[in-house]
Amino acid sequence: MACSRRHRPFTALSRRQRRRKVFALKQLIHRERARCGGLFYDACDIDYHRQHPEHRRHWSDIYFTGRDPAVLWNAEIITAQLAREDLISERVFDEAYQQLSEAERLIEFRFETRPDYNSHGKLVSHTLIHREKPRYARFNGLTFNEYTEQREAEILNTQPPAVYCGYKRLPGYAYGIGLRMVVEAQALSVEVINAAIEDFKARGERAWHSPEPVSITL
Repeated sequence: MACSRRHRPFTALSRRQRRRKVFALKQLIHRERARCGGLFYDACDIDYHRQHPEHRRHWSDIYFTGRDPAVLWNAEIITAQLAREDLISERVFDEAYQQLSEAERLIEFRFETRPDYNSHGKLVSHTLIHREKPRYARFNGLTFNEYTEQREAEILNTQPPAVYCGYKRLPGYAYGIGLRMVVEAQALSVEVINAAIEDFKARGERAWHSPEPVSITL
């Protein structure tokens, strides 16, 4: 029972409980307004990316309040470029995985560790054992990772999938209502995130995706 209470979805809480969490988030957003701009909270090191624009940020977890005083959004926001890379990666992994036998999968994805003890003989940690990965004739002598990296590059260069900007609700979050936001931008910034939040609210805080795929060069 304790476990189920600990992981109770935000939407299952009473309105009073949800309002309390929203109020606490508003206070946090206000305290961090100089860094995050005053519309959302982001634990990411925003100042670092401001000072190093060459290190583009394509993903972040952000939190912002809804129009309803009992709603807060727990959002994953990503650029269209990253969304496209994710689509390709998932497709290629599934393609390669299906070509392995069950025995090969057990070998390929197993994790082996060795115990680490301190001077008193007490177990303090485990260290991952790195072993040479097998090579497969069906992958032209490449390892699983080498093959998937090669295929990802091929698809990106020849048949990149269409990507649509938009907003999708994600169920079951314990803190806030889950949301995935895909934005058309070269990189994330306070300005880009603010624009996405304002657009999401202007659309009634509902799921939506653009009818046209991203057309900019990413």
